[in-house]
Amino acid sequence: ASWTCPVARTAAQCSTSTRRSRDAARFGRSARASPRPIERGPGRIGFRAAGMAATSAEAAARETSSEPARVVRVWTKADTDGRLLDGRAPWEASLAATPEIRLVSGELATRASDDDPDASAFDHVAFFDAVRTARAGRVLYTASTLASTQSMLQENLGSRNADSSADSVATPLRGSRFPAGTVVVADRQVSGRGRGGNAWTSPPGCLMFSFLATHADGRTLPFLQYVATMAAVDAIQECADEALAEAAAAHNERVKAEAATDETKTAKPARGVTFRRGSGRSVDVRVKWPNDLYSGGVKIGGVLCTSTYAEGAFDVVVGVGINLDNDAPTTCVNAVVAAAWDALLNQSQALGGDTNDDERVKVSPRRATRERLTAIFMNRFEALCGLLNASGGFDLLEAAYLRQWLHTDQKVVLEEGEIKTEVTVRGLTKSGYLLADDASGARFE
Repeated sequence: ASWTCPVARTAAQCSTSTRRSRDAARFGRSARASPRPIERGPGRIGFRAAGMAATSAEAAARETSSEPARVVRVWTKADTDGRLLDGRAPWEASLAATPEIRLVSGELATRASDDDPDASAFDHVAFFDAVRTARAGRVLYTASTLASTQSMLQENLGSRNADSSADSVATPLRGSRFPAGTVVVADRQVSGRGRGGNAWTSPPGCLMFSFLATHADGRTLPFLQYVATMAAVDAIQECADEALAEAAAAHNERVKAEAATDETKTAKPARGVTFRRGSGRSVDVRVKWPNDLYSGGVKIGGVLCTSTYAEGAFDVVVGVGINLDNDAPTTCVNAVVAAAWDALLNQSQALGGDTNDDERVKVSPRRATRERLTAIFMNRFEALCGLLNASGGFDLLEAAYLRQWLHTDQKVVLEEGEIKTEVTVRGLTKSGYLLADDASGARFE
């Protein structure tokens, strides 16, 4: 009997390992299959799945699909010496049996192969340079195009027929086929999804990634999506802080230099910009409960959490989508940062200086990158999860969360059948639901 790795939902004719059939069962393929030779590039590990036994009409159709293959590269942090884990590990074995995936080890990939048109533009070196975690983000998968980063992890959570028969009930297995902390990033998604199964538009210019977390306490599980949205806001604010502080320093240096060389004093001198880092409010980015990111009244991102329970613990796949570079049709992170910089310049001008029209001192803030934003997110998520787990509840984080959301004292109408009651949002309940009260003080959850 055989099983089909569900990552390969939209996979094309691609390659399975050329290991001999005596090893095939260990990698989830039919031992009857005869491997075919594949073309290998420098430092690339190729797989194809033509020999994988079809278990359904869908799988059979996939054998003749003309859809282009997805190319995925895997990179690892220094604690694994940049190499793939043992090929016999379950998470890699599943990929070896997957027609959609080809892997490249970070240790073996060279700069000479970076011009591969199928490779992701995500810079793994810049990402790992910014990662400061103990576990999260230590294994990174990058792809130019995927159906969905969320599905790649979610559909590889442990679950297989206990007796390998088609009629048996699937038995949950402990753990994912990927190591905890694994991050998957795609330049483009063709089947991205959001909360409630809604489609999530995922063109180039957006940051799209998913990662795997493990969680033991079911009481605090609902708060993981709040932790993820907090980490996203924190990451955007930190990137904005860096960009605005750097721009302010460069601007002020130019102002000083210009003042020292301007002997005519005919024009109104430019004025330095004052910027204070660490306020958490450098840019207008807020949480719209429960899992959206808003700026200026429009959505710029969102978080999706899905979980699977087996043997006393949860495997949680957290998906994050943030519009980083696309100004249209609404706005994006880098446009929000640029607007914050313009506001600082206008504030300085209002105090008596000339900043906007003097090309000699004009600077622009550095644009946030996908690599840095993802790394800072992982750093913040791990730190915030540590507080959540240590306290056994959301109490230590609630005040910070409420400072980031849009809803404090918001008036909403609660409908219960034919009865409509106007209530005011006050916060969260101990279990993570919205807490509100009406004019009489009656509480609603």
